[in-house]
Amino acid sequence: MAVIAETDVKKDARNRITLPASEVAFEHYHVLVHDDGHIELHPRVLTSPTISVRTLAMIDDAMANVVAGIAGKPVDPDPLLALLGEE
Repeated sequence: MAVIAETDVKKDARNRITLPASEVAFEHYHVLVHDDGHIELHPRVLTSPTISVRTLAMIDDAMANVVAGIAGKPVDPDPLLALLGEE
């Protein structure tokens, strides 16, 4: 990857750094801070989560069953925890 811009920044009184807006291509970034002090920014494109009408209907039906007291047997998590070694 080629360097397209270079700048120096300083932490402010609240330990924040500000990047020059003209050089920043994305609005959201994932930040990694390493123990040696270097910081990595990875661009993120956030999308709006969508839930289908069918899924919403299934959620409504499930909640109606819970309110009506219709539910399955409780699940015993012990066998699953044993598989994970968290018992």
